[in-house]
Amino acid sequence: MYERNYGIIISVDDLDRAREFYRDTLLLGAPVVDSNHWVEFQLSNGLVLGVRQQPNASAQKGCNTMWVYYSVNYSDIREQLLDAGFAPLKIAAPPVGLKAEIFSDPEGNRFTLAQKPQ
Repeated sequence: MYERNYGIIISVDDLDRAREFYRDTLLLGAPVVDSNHWVEFQLSNGLVLGVRQQPNASAQKGCNTMWVYYSVNYSDIREQLLDAGFAPLKIAAPPVGLKAEIFSDPEGNRFTLAQKPQ
């Protein structure tokens, strides 16, 4: 069993495309729950990222929700995003010495990719 302490839910029109993006481009690995309408990824510290299929989700783009993905593999994941055609939307303002950029998933849901402090 995996740990669920808190989570984020993202609604998408195309669950298959979202599953591939979060699993392969952001390198989150295999989902811990995977169905035809809901996918969950276990992140560190009990955080769960839930992705749900919702009709007309794209009509709600930019709904003022953004999550932060802190990673020790910042450079690798950034390279994966660029290789897959996802350019940064802008550079975030992280603490001095860290890197961060804002990207969006295939449906326009924004997130910040940030270098995890060591």
